[in-house]
Amino acid sequence: MYSKMRTPVVAPYRKQFWFPFIFGMFLFISGSLFAQKQTTASGRVLDGLSGEALPFATVQFEGTSMGTTTDLDGHFKVTIEEPVKRLKVTYMGYQTVFVDLKNGQANTDLAVNMQEATNNLKEVVIKNEKYRNKNNPAVELIRAVIAHKDLNRREGLDYFSFEQYEKVEFALNNVDDKMRNGFLFRKAQFLFDNADTSKNGVVSLPFYLYERLADVYYRKDPRAEKTLIKGEHSTTFPIPFMDEQGVASYVQNMYQHVDIYDNTINLATVEFVSPLSPIAPNLYRFYIQDTTQMKDATVVRLYFAPRNKGDLAFEGNMWVALDGSFAVRKIELGVPHNINLNWVSDLVVEQHFDWVESEDDVLGTTRRLMLDQDVVVMNFGVTKDTASRGLIGRKTTSYRSYSLNQPISEQFLKFSGNIRYLDNATEKSENFWASNRHVALNERELGIQKTMDTLNNYKPFKRIMTVGRILFEGYHGVGGVDIGPVNTFYSFNPVEGFRGRFGGRTNLKFSRDVMLEGYAAYGTKDQRWKGYFGATYSFNNGPVRRFPLNQVRMWFQDDIQIPGLDLQFIQEDNFFLSFKRGVNDKMIYKRIFGAEYLKEHQSGFSYAVTFKNQRQLPAGALLFEYGNPETPNYLPEIKTTEFTAHLRYAPNEKFYQGATYRTPILNKYPIFNLWYTYGGKDLLGGMYDFHSLQAKIEKVFYLTPLGWSQVVVDAGRTFGTVPYPLLTVHRANQTYAYQLESYNLMNFLEFVSDKYASVSVTHTFGGFFFNRIPLLRKLKWREMVSFKGLWGGLDDSNRPTADNGLLHFPTDANGTPLTYTLDKKPYMEASVGIGNIFKLLRIDYVRRLSYLDNPNVPTWGIRARVKVEF
Repeated sequence: MYSKMRTPVVAPYRKQFWFPFIFGMFLFISGSLFAQKQTTASGRVLDGLSGEALPFATVQFEGTSMGTTTDLDGHFKVTIEEPVKRLKVTYMGYQTVFVDLKNGQANTDLAVNMQEATNNLKEVVIKNEKYRNKNNPAVELIRAVIAHKDLNRREGLDYFSFEQYEKVEFALNNVDDKMRNGFLFRKAQFLFDNADTSKNGVVSLPFYLYERLADVYYRKDPRAEKTLIKGEHSTTFPIPFMDEQGVASYVQNMYQHVDIYDNTINLATVEFVSPLSPIAPNLYRFYIQDTTQMKDATVVRLYFAPRNKGDLAFEGNMWVALDGSFAVRKIELGVPHNINLNWVSDLVVEQHFDWVESEDDVLGTTRRLMLDQDVVVMNFGVTKDTASRGLIGRKTTSYRSYSLNQPISEQFLKFSGNIRYLDNATEKSENFWASNRHVALNERELGIQKTMDTLNNYKPFKRIMTVGRILFEGYHGVGGVDIGPVNTFYSFNPVEGFRGRFGGRTNLKFSRDVMLEGYAAYGTKDQRWKGYFGATYSFNNGPVRRFPLNQVRMWFQDDIQIPGLDLQFIQEDNFFLSFKRGVNDKMIYKRIFGAEYLKEHQSGFSYAVTFKNQRQLPAGALLFEYGNPETPNYLPEIKTTEFTAHLRYAPNEKFYQGATYRTPILNKYPIFNLWYTYGGKDLLGGMYDFHSLQAKIEKVFYLTPLGWSQVVVDAGRTFGTVPYPLLTVHRANQTYAYQLESYNLMNFLEFVSDKYASVSVTHTFGGFFFNRIPLLRKLKWREMVSFKGLWGGLDDSNRPTADNGLLHFPTDANGTPLTYTLDKKPYMEASVGIGNIFKLLRIDYVRRLSYLDNPNVPTWGIRARVKVEF
């Protein structure tokens, strides 16, 4: 009975990530299709005297840039497809070692024994003994860095501001002649006109470029940090249904700003423990490497790596000033080879800090170390062994026009949210970018858009995208119309029998500000036609589904529905959801005329006002009975007229806008929802007077390194005397798919309430425990647990009796009650699950904890869910 917005969370059964699909397509192209003879080198690097492993040694094919670093146990594996003769191994304080290789073959079990150099620096303090924190000078040093980080980080200033330029580029890496001449590309040589060749002969083909120019303002007290975007530009994909705005958000989320002084660092949508976190000495190993001079300071190089190879932590080096400030002057972050991270075969972060001075008439000169350069590079591959093949993404950030400790005008700090776009920020001309880029684009980068535009006329590419769109989104475009979703064309249920459906909606070729959508469906058992037709008009100048929405929508729907299922999250006529446990023969025919106005704001606040005139008719074995149970009367239908107001606040929300749903990108910020509905008696045929309120809060809590928790708290209250279809029929699930928004062992129509409160907690450990078990560590499975609790009740005025005319609760064919209230105790269920099986499958063991005596209820079950994760 609550009218929800048209932009809900994505269904778990149809992923809308088109940008990852593009990634997947290029990964596929760069992988098995063009496999060729490779030279592989694997082995271990050891101290020649003690036999101890040497972590983080550099292993490189001589004469190339292809290489890797050893892990904590000294192991390495590296592959190349160029002719090579020798392997070059270097390590600070040791003599360089060269190893002869057999070209084009697998060179395995190489034992590289290194000898200390005779001119070894005195400051090198790597001791070949069991690692421990006690009396460890490296640990003492990192603790000093942690103790001083509030003095060294930029947030210690009262004010600061700067201009920031970001550039993100993705390219297909290691392009060779065999790929060029393969069946997919031999007629598309135009693509390689824009290829880039490195000094070592490695060829890459760029296909995406993103740029953003912004001013950043910070105030310490009261704390405020605002980003004012002056310009944003990205490659336009030759795909009319691609959400370019969503792609930009997805890229921004993958390459979030790295603040090394934070306790956690978010990259590739994953939270890592920072080496400067207070708990870092317990999760990392630290080694002092050497000392050197860096401009005006003597610095010590400190190497760090996770104690457990699979933990979400970095390995790398930081250069710490020995001037008493313990400030980080430079840092290089990487990830261990065995880390529990999907699709990312390598990740490197490099940051440089330099002195910035700012003059003020009152405060005088303020001098502080600030970021000078920030580079993040990620290699994406299907497996960890394909680091030399696949995609490479590089984000470069530069900073200038620093202002330190100078008060900032309120006009730059008072806007809602943390990010604001200036007018026409996404429509800046090339002259604007040519004048404002911190670094000019080279010829190759300037040619990316031309390459992508040419792809639009390349038939093999268009065929791949067509198939991919059908698989990932369910639609196929024919001119100005998208036909689909194809997974709803055929389904079945006990009431309709076999259900056929055909429909579609208009796309941007038809109109940018108008969208028409509809379908027709027919059931062979109930022999009844159903259908839907809707029209949406956008008041924005951009596409009809572009954020922030400002639109009006009208629709008419005549269809069948399981009571209690608001089909905003899934489509019940999805073929894969047709398979259900137990009895499912009680449904409702609904005929709805609705109109809605929806307005969203950049701040994350939105509101909607909805009108619905609705008729509900019993379907299948469901009967609307009232009066004496022995000789009941039958109500043919329920008519209501409803007005709903919906307020939503989602600060700093990121999402990808799909064809029908929005796919959220998890972050730490809460989402608030509030609904109020009024139902009017005798208003356009309405039969009941009622009011209802519902409030919902969603929040993700990051508990790095123990994973993260998704918490949802929901409560509602219905005021008035109404039949049970107008109460809250709690959302049940009788399919074999695990549904986040449903109670997975509750039967349809099992519980109704006019007041309720619920909590759902799902905690994902991210492999924290499995990473410590050798066999499971290799599988890279991830653990998760969940709990769902529901408290509710029903006023006496809403309990059906023989005299009050309310509809009796449903019973089965034998007269056994099927619907209950939650007066005595809460409904509870819990689950334990294993995720990341084959990198996309989650399987849960679900246990029902209460109301076990209700008829035909399962006490446990196995449920599955498909989800692609990093």
